[in-house]
Amino acid sequence: MKPSIITISRQYGSGGRQIGTDLAELLGIPFYDKALFEEAAKTSGIHPDFFEQAEESSNRFFNNLFIGGGNLFHMSLDDRMFLAQVEAIHTIAEKGPCIIVGRGANKILAEREDVLNVFIYAEKGFRLKRIIEEYEVPAEKAESMLQITDKNRAAYVKSYTDQIFGNAENYHLCLDTSVIGIDKAVEIIADLYKTMK
Repeated sequence: MKPSIITISRQYGSGGRQIGTDLAELLGIPFYDKALFEEAAKTSGIHPDFFEQAEESSNRFFNNLFIGGGNLFHMSLDDRMFLAQVEAIHTIAEKGPCIIVGRGANKILAEREDVLNVFIYAEKGFRLKRIIEEYEVPAEKAESMLQITDKNRAAYVKSYTDQIFGNAENYHLCLDTSVIGIDKAVEIIADLYKTMK
């Protein structure tokens, strides 16, 4: 089936979010990154800021915070946020063509046949340069942030989707932006999206 949804998983600093925004503009379809948090917040009553931190936070404190007057059988805040995001991702997908970045969307939408799952990665030097220049992270903190963010994304993916972060079998297409560049990655994904049957 011709894809209508693109999910983008990415290493920190590889340009995945930029690729997503550029693709959305090129293809004329909605892009969901932070907008996904707003959608999830509508149904859950949890502030959008919590969702933004969930995938990349090194602090797993919320796993121990239970809702409901101390009843340990209630879900943690992390689990509630994940379920709210699952609902939001399905709602967004039902609306029509779109691009969704992160949040395990490739696994969440695994039952659909109209999804193109992409993984963006790059060599360390390329990523560090982008983290410093594009994200304005101080040079002395860039490597630490790269390692922590990738580690936390991998833990999030494993915890909530039981997938190994970056495993090629979880995606239809894996692109190394340190070799082909951001613009070429956008072009490749767009061409595949348009030509797949």
